[in-house]
Formats: sequence, C-alpha cells, structure tokens
Amino acid sequence: MKMRGIKHPLSGATYDLTEAGTILVQKDGAAGEFTKDGVYLNGDIKQCDPHLCVWIGGRQIAVDPNMARNQRAVAAQRLAKEGTTK
Repeated sequence: MKMRGIKHPLSGATYDLTEAGTILVQKDGAAGEFTKDGVYLNGDIKQCDPHLCVWIGGRQIAVDPNMARNQRAVAAQRLAKEGTTK
C-alpha cells in the first residue's frame, strides 16, 4: 500500500501518512512521529510543520475525474457539510 506523502518545500523533510494514521517526518536519516495535528509523539525529530501534517493527515475526498472543476468543488463542499453534521 502506497503512503500519502510530500516533501517539505523549505526544510526538505518528507512527511508521510502511516497506516496507523500518524505522520512520519524524515530528514537526513532522522525521523519523528506526529499526530495529524502536528503534536509530537516520538522519535529524533521533535518539531514539524503542523499545517503540512493537517494537509497530509486530513480527510481525502474521492473525486470523479470526469467532473468539471467547479462540479468537484461543489461536491467537496457538500461532503464537508455532511461530515460536520454527523
């Protein structure tokens, strides 16, 4: 299974979503584990970019590639509203 991740544009650290739902930050052989809100859990790296953790660890919305861009935005807003009322 491929993890969702991104390389931080300034620090060069990689941020990966683990199967456990935590964020693994790695740079120069060191690693740290954080919650999706950027709270430190364990490891050598003790600081992270909390905004990137939220972005990587946030809810993913399935998108139909055949939809127009504005239709996808409307569908995402609808799903977000349904998620907040539950």
